[in-house]
Amino acid sequence: MSTLRTRLTLSLALCALWTPMAAAQVKGPVVIDITSGRRDLYKLAVPPMLGTADAARTATDVVSFDLGICGWFKVLDPASFVANLPQEQLGIVPDAWRNVGAEGVSKGRATVSGNEVVLEFKLYELARGDSPVLQKTYRGPTSLVRNLAHAWSNEVVKHYTGEDGFFDTQIAFAGSSGPGRKDIYVMDYDGANVHRVTDNGSQNILPAWAPNGRQIAYTSFIRGNPDLYLLTIGGGRARRISDRPGVNMGAAFSPDGTKIACTLSKDGNSEIYVLSTDGSILQRLTDNPFIDSSPAWSPDGSQLAFVSNRHGTPQVWLMNANGGNAQRLTRQGNYNQEPAWCPKCQTPTIAFTARDERAHFDVFTIDVKSGALTRLTENQGEFEHPSWSPNGRVIAVASARGGVYLVPANGMIPPRQVFRGQASTPAWGPARH
Repeated sequence: MSTLRTRLTLSLALCALWTPMAAAQVKGPVVIDITSGRRDLYKLAVPPMLGTADAARTATDVVSFDLGICGWFKVLDPASFVANLPQEQLGIVPDAWRNVGAEGVSKGRATVSGNEVVLEFKLYELARGDSPVLQKTYRGPTSLVRNLAHAWSNEVVKHYTGEDGFFDTQIAFAGSSGPGRKDIYVMDYDGANVHRVTDNGSQNILPAWAPNGRQIAYTSFIRGNPDLYLLTIGGGRARRISDRPGVNMGAAFSPDGTKIACTLSKDGNSEIYVLSTDGSILQRLTDNPFIDSSPAWSPDGSQLAFVSNRHGTPQVWLMNANGGNAQRLTRQGNYNQEPAWCPKCQTPTIAFTARDERAHFDVFTIDVKSGALTRLTENQGEFEHPSWSPNGRVIAVASARGGVYLVPANGMIPPRQVFRGQASTPAWGPARH
């Protein structure tokens, strides 16, 4: 990250005290300080792109959604724009954008020729005048216009924060596919391109991505018993890897992808085991008369969070990856479940589902070191089963009313629905390769 970049707080101060002389004195680009706590959102204008109508409209919608959900920006309402867009083309008249409160402007043009599309983008910072601070051109088939627009959004996030975006990722979930049926579906993180990846006429639940993004583990009742399967995305039949008596579910891949933690009840009680990816048992991690389930690996693979009722009610616990040193983590509330480790938070953080005093389910996070709790959802319907984006900035959740929502972890943007319809247990996958 360039040492010439100024902090967002400096940018906000400059905008509040704007003069033409101040504009001339700003040399370095804006940087959003991702290490600080709550902050003002950077005000970004994304005017309608120029060029071929359908492609331009699609790309504009994609970029607006991407930048509006990532937790760093406030994307301004296009109805407020006063700039003469046809006259500006891909340039800007800075005063016209300052007058609506913009601090940055993302402009673009889509040109379609046959089955090919060219997307041109330019990013401006009002503190630096009318010269673009970032510009990119993307070419590809028209069928990939959304992917190309996502690529630009990732560049914008990288420019401002120095970290990768998550706009080229996918989310898997279990969805209804007919009476008495559930299948595993995969969609782009923003809800586009939904497609079914299982179709066996049974109940298929609890998807979990392998770190390489090419496989999904899930539980299926196709043979009557809840067995664990492994499916390669893009081709091939699902492979059954655990069909032991009782439950075989709650799969969670280790960060290196070589092991799978899961819940088995082959001996009559739900316990946590570690399997190889071929299904053979490597180790039993828990052994007590209570119910242990829902394992989740820490990002470095040294610990597992899990759910246990060994103190009377379901609570989130931690243990070493070898099963030792089990300790209770959540101590508030009487029903805490579905832990998910943040993959890249500065301090170890776990999201989980909790039932509050009104018997409503919502999503919380807990700082593993301090035990500090943060409630992310409230009075917006009930939400369950959190799953983090790869950069740890947004959490996918399922709504009790139906659908998949995205919740920025900084709490500064309300949940946004990306899938309508019955859906459960969303699992956010890694970036596509």
